[in-house]
Amino acid sequence: MSSIQELGRLRPKLLSFAMRRLRNREQAEDAVQETLLAALEGIEGFGGGSSLGTWVTGILKHKIVDAMRASSRDEPLDYDDDLPHDEDPESELARRRVLDAVDARLKQLTSCAARVFVLREVIGMETAEICRELAITSSSCWVMHHRAKKRLRACPRIRSLAADAL
Repeated sequence: MSSIQELGRLRPKLLSFAMRRLRNREQAEDAVQETLLAALEGIEGFGGGSSLGTWVTGILKHKIVDAMRASSRDEPLDYDDDLPHDEDPESELARRRVLDAVDARLKQLTSCAARVFVLREVIGMETAEICRELAITSSSCWVMHHRAKKRLRACPRIRSLAADAL
């Protein structure tokens, strides 16, 4: 099977991954397209040290970070109906309310602290990667992440909504 066909088969999985992180269909589509283009351009450099899917997902993670950087921080999160879910409607509504409350609380943080939290907790990036992406020290990264978690935990609305969602 050719690399192009393999990349084509990965597209739905990549789109699902991007949608869960960006929560905006247009941004997710753009990130996946840029990822596939970058993968095609760099396929000769792919050494096979990991699976093609893992390699392409790594590229996508960086494209998602770029998309997050480019999007306005004041823009509300778009909870698109195309998000994958297997929950009943009541659970889905409760989950969306929690995410809206978390989003509102993150907007009260500094831009960098909110990015650190999202990159670490949502995207799953390691501290060293976050520090390189945001040009901060590891101690600054740790402090911002800690403060963001503390502010989210301290929010009574988030705690109440999260308890209802369970």
